[in-house]
Amino acid sequence: MFRTRLTFAVAALALVGFSLIPSTATAADDDNDCHRLDMEVRCHVTPSKIVLVGDPFEVTATVRNTGDLALSNVTLALRGHEGVTQVGSDALAVKIERLEPGEERSLTRKFVSDDPGERRVSASAREERGWAAAGCYCGVLIKGLPAIQLEMIDVDIDRKAKGIFEVGESFIYILTVENDVGTALTPDLKVVWKLPECLKFASGTGDRGATISGSGQSAESSSFVLRPNQKQNFELTVTVVSVPPRNLTQARASVMTSQQGIELATETESTTLKARAK
Repeated sequence: MFRTRLTFAVAALALVGFSLIPSTATAADDDNDCHRLDMEVRCHVTPSKIVLVGDPFEVTATVRNTGDLALSNVTLALRGHEGVTQVGSDALAVKIERLEPGEERSLTRKFVSDDPGERRVSASAREERGWAAAGCYCGVLIKGLPAIQLEMIDVDIDRKAKGIFEVGESFIYILTVENDVGTALTPDLKVVWKLPECLKFASGTGDRGATISGSGQSAESSSFVLRPNQKQNFELTVTVVSVPPRNLTQARASVMTSQQGIELATETESTTLKARAK
């Protein structure tokens, strides 16, 4: 009787030990089998994220395997959205046969836009089996191109062509500034006049509310902005105070940005001066 009970107890312990071992091994195996298939996509614009209308720019798409298994037959692609077209005929998509964990591959193509405003180029990557995919886009600000044109002429006080002025006489420089066939607003502009020593600033006016102030041999307009194909007119009245050598003198008008003082365009006008007739 004692021998029978002992045998049963040993058998029961053996059964309990047998049931615990497979359960522990299976949990460990499940953790080791959990792999990650993943990727990320980035894009970059060159030379910068601000581009002039009509100027080509490059977009580079880069895909990176961020998982721990190799990816097969990954298609990396670029696509220009509304207002953006490709420069050239190279394929906008490439197939990467194998992309190892941590490995990166890139695709670079040129684009252009003839329309000012915010534009987008998207980058995407997808594994052939659909196990991993990613995408992003590059934002590009397309700036319009102002085209500043200047014309300056000299006329007498009655605004008639004369060409020769005497000491003591006043005459007018008429200046027209135009955003000729530009594709965007100009920045804030101003006009700066430089006069030779034989001329002296007298007064100045401008249309569309512009004003002119000055003294001696210099004058400057108030700030103004031009839409595409819009004109700004100025009249600068000067007085002849002396006669230069060879009787010929020259005035200069410069269009500059109001804030930074960057010169965008210049115009000169030559005028003949002479002594007052006796």
